[in-house]
Amino acid sequence: MASKTIFDSKISKVNRGTSGGDSYYTTDVTTLADGGVKRETYRSDDKGNNKVLVQTVQVDKDGEITRDEVSSNASINERRDLRNPKSQLRNSITNQVNSVKKELAKENIDNVTESTIDKSSNGSGNAALNEVQTGDTSRPSGEPPKNRAGTRDQFGNMNYPIDREKNLQDIIKFDMLKYKPKKVEAFSYGDREEKNRQTLGSVTLPIPGGISDANACDWGGDTMNPLQIAGAGIALAALQNSKNVPGGLSGALSGLMDSVRDNNAVIKDGIAGGTAAAAVGANINSILGRTQGMILNPNLELLFQKPSLRPFTFQFKMSPRSKGEADEILKIIRFFKQGMAPIREQSRLFLKTPHTFKIKYVQLGEESKFLNKFKECALLSCSVQYTPEGNYAPYEDGAMSSYQMSLQFKELEPVYNDDYGSDGDLPAEIGF
Repeated sequence: MASKTIFDSKISKVNRGTSGGDSYYTTDVTTLADGGVKRETYRSDDKGNNKVLVQTVQVDKDGEITRDEVSSNASINERRDLRNPKSQLRNSITNQVNSVKKELAKENIDNVTESTIDKSSNGSGNAALNEVQTGDTSRPSGEPPKNRAGTRDQFGNMNYPIDREKNLQDIIKFDMLKYKPKKVEAFSYGDREEKNRQTLGSVTLPIPGGISDANACDWGGDTMNPLQIAGAGIALAALQNSKNVPGGLSGALSGLMDSVRDNNAVIKDGIAGGTAAAAVGANINSILGRTQGMILNPNLELLFQKPSLRPFTFQFKMSPRSKGEADEILKIIRFFKQGMAPIREQSRLFLKTPHTFKIKYVQLGEESKFLNKFKECALLSCSVQYTPEGNYAPYEDGAMSSYQMSLQFKELEPVYNDDYGSDGDLPAEIGF
């Protein structure tokens, strides 16, 4: 253990005006053998003597606050100042810690880093405030929020079976990617970034049976009665240039009047039915059907509503034949379970999107052209059956004799026409 104490030359003065006058503070920074840091702030006289402990903060090697105690000797003003990250007292503590961190880190005492020493200047005496304040002040402006300690971003590359001969067995490969959101471009979103994507790890498994895909689009019936069509025509005429609609708005209204005159008897009955329906709050078709034996033409048509996202389900049965293969299976299961889990940001105010996956079928060392391709996918569920044979029968070391893993994915984006390319762009293949 080593320590660095700030003496008289580094004493800080805090002026609280009429509410508290001048107060003086000094800080001890102590590095700990486990790579953590302890910071103690004292109230003193203007010479640095007669010290009274005000606050103790301790952080671990990852910069997480593990202790934040405000002494019973702290005054009301001091407690208030500690809760305010912009107060003179908090700024003084930060400056005092900064004055010793380079020397401590340079000497590499107990492997403590400048970043860890920085974190020791935080601490408000209030756990909830710490989550907000340390999240805001522990990183430079513009830098993305850090993940909580224990978050995994490197998974390695795993295979089952472990003795698979490369390029001789057809496989399905799962590459884990760090999620990237799309960027807004004018009235839409741009393409998701494909280049320079960070691959966090991969798993290769034998291609399972029962694989399939299902492309779909959402179509639905839609209706528009003559009154709605007429109203739409008038509205469009008001918006469109007169070059497209002769006479503009006045022309559209004139056309509507001509239709009324040309179909006088029918329109008269329709208007009467519509007026009666409005008066009693009934459906116009209900009135027309009862009184005229007819309804407004709904002009029913099947219209495109939206694209669909394709789901994919895979099931793998893995039976270890050695201690090494059992360990590999555990890593594979962990790969999917931890990779699909949401990520807690250090302040715990937000949750980050889980990692995503790029999937492909590989035949003879190349992506298969005889099976479908995949867009980037999210893993929706990962279920594991630890006794797929129906009996609990572990090996001597406790490993299960078989594991059955079911994975349910869904693509992040729909498949569009241009994803396939135009005729002649690509050799014969199924594509998406």
